[in-house]
Amino acid sequence: MEHAITLKINGRDIALNPFVRKIIGNVLLGAVQSLDKVPQPWERIEIVLQADDKKESPGGKA
Repeated sequence: MEHAITLKINGRDIALNPFVRKIIGNVLLGAVQSLDKVPQPWERIEIVLQADDKKESPGGKA
């Protein structure tokens, strides 16, 4: 089953191809379904990743 998935980076919408949508969807669903106390049926899952300013970035110093 394919779900609507939106990726935004710094407020900018990033297009996802079908392969990436499927991979992200399956990984997130597998992780969420393994958790206790997740309301069923769910309608929306939101995950926010925020850069950690304290760590060195892969391309150089933060």
